[in-house]
Amino acid sequence: MDEQGNTIFVQIPAYRDPELLPTLVDLVDKARHPSRLHVSVCWQHDGSESPGDFEAGGFTLSSRIVGGRLHHRLSRRGAVVQLFDYAMHESRGCGWARAVAQQGFASERYTLQLDSHHRFARDWDASLVQMLEDVRSHAFPRPVLVAHPPAYAPGDPTPPYCDRGYQIDFVEFGGPGLVRTRSTTIDSPAGRKAPVRARFFSGGFAFTDGSFVCDVPADPDHYFNTEEITLAVRAYTHGYDLFHPHRHVLWHYYGRQGMPKVWDDQAKALARGDTTLDGAQLGMRAMAAAEAAFGMHGEPEPVPWLGRQRSLEDYERYAGICFALRSATPEVFARIAPSDADLALPRGQWEAKLKPAVGVP
Repeated sequence: MDEQGNTIFVQIPAYRDPELLPTLVDLVDKARHPSRLHVSVCWQHDGSESPGDFEAGGFTLSSRIVGGRLHHRLSRRGAVVQLFDYAMHESRGCGWARAVAQQGFASERYTLQLDSHHRFARDWDASLVQMLEDVRSHAFPRPVLVAHPPAYAPGDPTPPYCDRGYQIDFVEFGGPGLVRTRSTTIDSPAGRKAPVRARFFSGGFAFTDGSFVCDVPADPDHYFNTEEITLAVRAYTHGYDLFHPHRHVLWHYYGRQGMPKVWDDQAKALARGDTTLDGAQLGMRAMAAAEAAFGMHGEPEPVPWLGRQRSLEDYERYAGICFALRSATPEVFARIAPSDADLALPRGQWEAKLKPAVGVP
């Protein structure tokens, strides 16, 4: 493994988030090699926030106009942070913001997809690289670490690390996210030493090769919570294999009670007549496109974002679900990892294992 080439592209969407600055500080200060970090942030803010806040927080700041848009360059301990500056009323949701942040990609070796409210363990960067490379093999040449990390609250001390793994489980079909999931503790012997295979994706934490940014770019049509199942399918069909970490080196701030949310702000602006953007309609449009691609209302429609390394059917058999039938296998409900034997089953035998899933209309 080429230590000198282990650059990491960190992509973050941030919407009126007071946790962005402490997240960036902790990200940089806890890294073993901060000079190898290139952070790209879609910074959506109101009038109370200014670039000077980052300078006051310990970053060196420079600003310039690029293509008619204000960009800021921050630096700290050798790490470089690029801020794409947007007023809050310009936001078009999470998928759009992730796509904006990805414009800063410069062929880094790895990429880390985050939200704007995290805390980190010491040497988190080296730990994630090591964990990813430990699962890379001839069978799994393109691994992806995905999970809903453990929780933190602002002001709480950061533990050294979390020696526990969490997996993303199927809950039901339907609702605004096509497939609803939840995070649960991995059932495993004490002292597990390696990640476990995963079926589903997390938008708030994913670590993999930098090529993922080009192969599976963010879809700007996904306003918020419809992106994760499409990312899982897109990643798998492009030849990436998903894994849940067996231990964690970062934490996530869930809920964020009382913090501004883009959907709340834009719903109020829409009601006032201050905007014509309807986030709910954007989300429904993205969901309808995904449902068409997955054959949930007839034959699947060919879409350019599906890969050619594997088929949609390959993902369904791997994940133990069927989009068209809105069904899942008993193993999925029992949270059993997919087996090679299941993946080898002919389509007819695999379909025979399906049982009606919760959420069938």
